[in-house]
Amino acid sequence: MKRLVVPAVVLLFAGLLPSSGEISGTFRGVIVQPPKGEASHGWIYVQGRNGNLRRAEVSHARVLYAGSVPERLREQIPARALKEGAEVRVTASQDGNGEWRASRVEILKAGKVHHRKRPQARPVNDRAPGLNSAL
Repeated sequence: MKRLVVPAVVLLFAGLLPSSGEISGTFRGVIVQPPKGEASHGWIYVQGRNGNLRRAEVSHARVLYAGSVPERLREQIPARALKEGAEVRVTASQDGNGEWRASRVEILKAGKVHHRKRPQARPVNDRAPGLNSAL
């Protein structure tokens, strides 16, 4: 009888432990625009290579750059670089509602950088185009 009690207790605890904690995982992909009507402040939407879209809450996450991202492409505050087009690796836990809560976001590749072009001064040309010959 004692032989059956010990394995039964071990199996019971082994079955209860995973269900009592959160599910943790790591996923990778490119940040995309949130679907229309979805929350965007404090959340990122990551699309994986296989097309899966995951939403992760990042307001409490540690955001950092991978060593492969050049210094010139880095924002002073890494969290500001969580923009559309950035490739990221997210370490997160899934809560009881199935939402991913990120603890760490690593930026693997910088996203789109929008620089405003400065208007360039052009020399004033008194002649109309095509009238370059001197008569």
